This record gives sequence, C-alpha cells and structure tokens, in this order.
Amino acid sequence: MKKVVIIFVFLFCFSAGNFGAQPVANKTSANVISQYDLSVRILPDAHRLEASGTLRLPIANVSRSEIKLSLSELMQNFTVEVIEPVASAGIAKVEMRDTKRGSNKWIIRPVRPIPAGQAVLLRFSYAGGEQPANQFYIGSEVSFASAYGTDWYPLVDGENDKGIGSLQIFVPAGQTVYATGKRRSSAQEAEQSAFKFEIIHPTYFAFAAGNYTVVQRNGSVPVAIYSLRPHKNMEQYLDGILRILNLLAQEFGPYRFDEFTLVEIPNEQANKAQFSGAAFQGFFFSSSAALDAPEFNLALPYFAHELSHEWFPHLTALKKGRGRFTEEALAQYGSLRVVEAIQGATTAEQYRRTGLPNYNADFSAAGYFKIAASGADQNLANLKGEPGRRLAYTKGFLVFGMLSREIGREKFQRILRSITRRYAFREIGWNEFLRAVETGAGRNLRWFYEQWFERTGAPDYQLIWKQEGKIVSGKITQPAPYFRATLEVEITGANNRRLLKTVEIIGNEIKFNWSVPFKVDSVVLDPHYKVLRWIPEFHRQSNKPTN
Repeated sequence: MKKVVIIFVFLFCFSAGNFGAQPVANKTSANVISQYDLSVRILPDAHRLEASGTLRLPIANVSRSEIKLSLSELMQNFTVEVIEPVASAGIAKVEMRDTKRGSNKWIIRPVRPIPAGQAVLLRFSYAGGEQPANQFYIGSEVSFASAYGTDWYPLVDGENDKGIGSLQIFVPAGQTVYATGKRRSSAQEAEQSAFKFEIIHPTYFAFAAGNYTVVQRNGSVPVAIYSLRPHKNMEQYLDGILRILNLLAQEFGPYRFDEFTLVEIPNEQANKAQFSGAAFQGFFFSSSAALDAPEFNLALPYFAHELSHEWFPHLTALKKGRGRFTEEALAQYGSLRVVEAIQGATTAEQYRRTGLPNYNADFSAAGYFKIAASGADQNLANLKGEPGRRLAYTKGFLVFGMLSREIGREKFQRILRSITRRYAFREIGWNEFLRAVETGAGRNLRWFYEQWFERTGAPDYQLIWKQEGKIVSGKITQPAPYFRATLEVEITGANNRRLLKTVEIIGNEIKFNWSVPFKVDSVVLDPHYKVLRWIPEFHRQSNKPTN
C-alpha cells in the first residue's frame, strides 16, 4: 500500500529532555528491510535525473517467480538484473502491470525462480523526471524529490516499502545537496559535486539540490537553514527552530537525530509539487513564503507542525490501517502546544476556536464544523482521503488537546514520551497506541475513545441560569447522542468580579445551584473553548439550527 504523504497546507495572509542524542540503532532486522545503494545524477537544465543502483530485498520463506516494484511514471528505460542468488542471476523481464496514483506497478520476472530463503540482490537503472509531481521537481532553480510524494526510485510494492542504505547524488558545480541520512561525503568530494548519505533508519528517501547558502547554529541540537536567496531575520529563525525543538522534546521525548535542517524550496516550484511544507527525518522542505515572514512568530504554528513530524512519524509511525492521519493530528497538537507556550493562552484559544490570521484559519474548530455541516464528517479512527486528512487538522488535534486535559498535561507528556521511547524507529498500531495511553493514564478511557474516535460529531451544549439572592441556579443540556465532558463555567459580575466553577455532564442535562456573593451579570460555559462543541457562531456559519 502506498504510504501517507506528509504535506501541510500553509497560508500567510500577506502572500497569495536530552537533546543531541545519537540516533539509536535500527531495531528492525536488516533482513526484513529493503536496502539500497542508489546513485543519482541531476541534470537540471534537462529537468532530468539518471539513476542506477542495487536493491537488496528481504528474504522470503517461499519461492518467488516474480517481484513487484513501484516507480513513478515519470521514469523511463527501467531495467533490472538479478545479481543474487546466482541460480536466478541474469537480466530480468520487466513488465508494467498498471498505473496507480502516478506510479507504474512493475512485475520483475527473474530468468529462474528465486528459491525460498535466498537473499535477493537486484541491479537497476532508469532515467526521467522531466515533469513536476507530488514533492518532485528537477530544474535549474532547484531540484528535489521525496518518496513520500512520488516514487522517484523503485520501491517494494506492498506494506513494507521503507528502506535503508546509501544515497549518492552528483550535481552541477557549485550546487549543494541535503538528503535523508548521515552525510558521508568528504569536503573534497563535495567540492567535486558528489554528495553521499547513509540512511540507517527505515524511511522514504528525499533530497534537495541547489545553489544553497548555509546558515547554522550550534546548540543542544545543531540547526541550519539552506537558503536560495537572502532573507531577513535568519538568526531569529534559527533561534526559533531550536526553541520549538526544545518545547516539543518536553511533549514527545528527546530529539533523536543529529541535527535539524530547513531546506528552502521556491514558492513556484513548491506549488507545482503540491506542498508548502514537507517533513523528513532530520529536515524538511519549506516554501520560501515561510522564510519571507517578517517575524518568525507569524510562521510559528506552521514550523511547529512540521517539526512535530520529527517524532510522528519519523521517530514513531502509526501502522497503516485504523488511525490513519493520527500523525497529522499529533503534529497539529504539537503545534498548538508550542503556540500556547510561546504566544500564550489567549492566542492558543484563538487557534482552537477560529484559527490564527497568518495561518490556515480552517485548521480550527470553525474549520471542523464547516466540514461537519457539509456532510463530510468521519470518525477519527477511520479517516479516509483528503477529507479525512483535513479532519485530522481540524478536529483531531483538538481531541488530543482534550485527552491531555482529561488525563493531565504532565501525565500525557510522560505517556507520549514513553511511546516514542519504546517504539523508536518502529511502528505502532492504533489499538496499541490507545492501550499505551490508557495504561499510562492508569484508568479506563474507553468512554473517551468511543465518543471522540469512534463517533462523528460534537456536543451542542445549552446553558440557562438565574440568580435569586446569593444563589445562582440553572442547568446545562445537550441533545443525543450524549457527550461526556468536564466543563468550566465562568460567573462574572460588577467590578470584574469572577468565579470559576467546574461541572461534569454525562447525560442529557446537569443542574447546578451555587452560592455567589455578588450580583451576577453573566454565566458563560467553557469560556476559553477547551471542549470541542457547537457555539452560536458555528451554527450561523453552517446554517445549522440552534437547539
């Protein structure tokens, strides 16, 4: 199955623990992961790349008469030779089976079947890439490719399509390359426009090449920016990225890569390649628009989301199936937590409620209720397609925010840090994830999972109240299906006198009687919008009648 593409739509209003830790050894046995030795020559003026290499496939316990690979339809002259086992060696027959989502599905037939239990080593070559595609472009302005978007090198066609290995990229004189993995090229090789990288953790390979200028900052995590043209406030950006990484480490656990690098992609080419930000292990592609922001804080939620992906999925990934797009919801939750820490509770409330003005305002409760009103709602455990992705950005991160409050913020941090430690550079299933959260919380959370992950919709609470003497009484009601929640109620009076109460509603209503030592002007339910719910503003925008 094709993997989830990590793309994040980003709109500016002014434009159309223990850091520095060495990565742990890969816990996945090398004999069950594809291993590449890939060599790529970039020909920018021809909008083309030429590639060759070897692919060592996992051992199978059955005889194989065919091997299935996936390679972008942009690539031509695909040839494959079996090197090992010797009994099957020779030029293989390459047949195109079909095309799905821009990739050709190939059947590789060795001259003789590969015996069970035998290691397989293939040698391949191909060329192409003249047209832009999802996270792919070759040109004089910049060249970049990511197999999160386009199968620019041959992937094993199936569930286990990530790989490790080596990547060597040759570029025109003067260009610099940044890519997945550890840089292994010497200074002399780099001067000769040859860049080598070693990938030790299973992933999808990505690279960018261009006439980059590098600015960097040493710290608890070395950070760098590969820029294509001058931008203001680069030092501020380096400081901001490092601060975000520190905050996210508190939420998710230690940063596990040697460095972090932002690689600039021009707006035009990023648009053609269908992204504005795309994250990989230890770095991410960012459109120029983010770096053009006059202040780093204007782009804060965008950067915080992308950097959160260094934990989910690049450290710990969700297995395919149930829980799809959970990594996007967790990254958006990380973004919210960073905004709250740096810009304060008021800005975080605006983020939850209606979104931020320099960011995509639909990534908020308001955005979710637009989707719900359109009839495209889905439950978070079974999100599908682009509507599902947008639900992760809008509803998903708010649900994780509520879960963190239900459990307790510090305890939820400990749970997430435990998950990324236990499943470092591995995958976790959706049910495993939920069990780990419940175990860490030390109590039954099935009710929360059922109403927020397995069910669509959100509550529509109504509050009525009155004051008689020093007693304020009233009730909170909701229509079925009922949502259980703990809600704050703020009571205000003259001279800004305030009283904050807490209520738990489980069924259709809860009544209250409170002694209040002042004349009450208003009683407001959930004043800081900590619980995802309908409010009059969302009813108006969706034309949904108010209960």
